Amino acid sequence: MLLGTGDGNFQAPVYFQTGVRPRFVALGDLNGDGVPDLAVANQDSDNIAVLLGNGDGSFQTPTYFAVGIRPRSIVLSDFNGHGRLDLVVTNHGSNSVSVLINQPPR
Repeated sequence: MLLGTGDGNFQAPVYFQTGVRPRFVALGDLNGDGVPDLAVANQDSDNIAVLLGNGDGSFQTPTYFAVGIRPRSIVLSDFNGHGRLDLVVTNHGSNSVSVLINQPPR
């Protein structure tokens, strides 16, 4: 990740662990705290990684969610009208999509 400096330049890159062969990144507020989070499709891990944002340009340790074979892309939207972003993942290796409904914290 390259954070902007506000003058058209960028800071040095910062690296975050995601998984094996990250293929696609989607950005959105997944936990409703007003801070952008990342969802990353890991093509060779058959999972996605969700990295919750800290609000300062850094992210927490990823949480992994199993999906189909060779995930390629992610779309974030509130698919069931419950007020939270859900995820749909395309799975190239299984010719399918995985739908992950965002559950409130317990």
